[in-house]
Amino acid sequence: MRKISRLAFLSLVGVLLSVSVGFAQQTRRMISLEISSDRKAQVGTQQQWIQMLQSVGADKVTSRTASAELPAVEEIKTPSMTLVKVTGFISGKKLYLPGGNFLMSDKNGIRALLQRLRDDGATVALAEKLAFGLTADQLVGLHEKLAKEVDFSTSGQKSGDVIKRITANTRMKFLYDRAAAAAINGEDKVQEELKGISSGTALAAVLRPLGLVLEPKREQGKELQLRIIDTRSSKENWPIGWPIEDAPIEVEPKLFDTLPINIQNIPMKTAMDAIQSRAGVPFFYDQNTMAREGIELDKVKVTLQRDKVSLLVAVSRILKQSKPKLWEEIRVDENGKPFLWITTRN
Repeated sequence: MRKISRLAFLSLVGVLLSVSVGFAQQTRRMISLEISSDRKAQVGTQQQWIQMLQSVGADKVTSRTASAELPAVEEIKTPSMTLVKVTGFISGKKLYLPGGNFLMSDKNGIRALLQRLRDDGATVALAEKLAFGLTADQLVGLHEKLAKEVDFSTSGQKSGDVIKRITANTRMKFLYDRAAAAAINGEDKVQEELKGISSGTALAAVLRPLGLVLEPKREQGKELQLRIIDTRSSKENWPIGWPIEDAPIEVEPKLFDTLPINIQNIPMKTAMDAIQSRAGVPFFYDQNTMAREGIELDKVKVTLQRDKVSLLVAVSRILKQSKPKLWEEIRVDENGKPFLWITTRN
């Protein structure tokens, strides 16, 4: 990445400041765009590009006669502003910039790239975007914040009260849409005990029966927002736990303990509670899906007799006695703590 001298930098800053009085105080980043050409570029092409690039949103556009360099971006910081120095080159009919290759007709694409650099800086603007439109570093940071354990009992507590305590403990800002605000002020209660579970997984589990989801969202140039919204309004939401990466027996060996089972025509919920107590592993139920399918665990009678069977196999065979069948999946929260997620299979 090519460096510039302090004297050249100060000179360039002076030119940029002349564009608009007080501009540096109002804008955190200023964009300098410098291009050169290789031998494949046609005669006169560089000048045509310069003319077009004057209107793509850069604060300063210059060209060089030196041989073309690889596309690069450099941020030079001062106490009052950051200069984002973008270097590109022309080869054939294309302009090669960090973050994309463009034809002369793609003025809007170049303008959008420079605006991302102005709004977010090079590190964020050029990084690959993963889930929720976040970079890998942003996702890791959010994951770590939502890993804080729930430190109070939730079973039988009002859902709204539990949501408020979990969100307050994360020390992050949450936004609620109208449907979320109404649901949170209702009389619904949390059925599962979520104490010791990470905040992200616990919050998602409490929200789901209310028809709500947690949606992390970050708009260009703005801070990350954690929105609690109606599930029908969300395209991507924070999950109730994460898929396991290791073999199930390594994630939770207790579920593979074997013992004799003798269950005779008792409610499924009674049987599942007994196995959950024996395994010492939390069981979380997909209340939304079960309600939609008309499954009431207290009314489904189950039977299972085995001289020796693992707890996980017993769970599986009991769940399949519902109509439609229920299925179990071992998941982990943000801290890697395992639990059993129980739902129907789509």
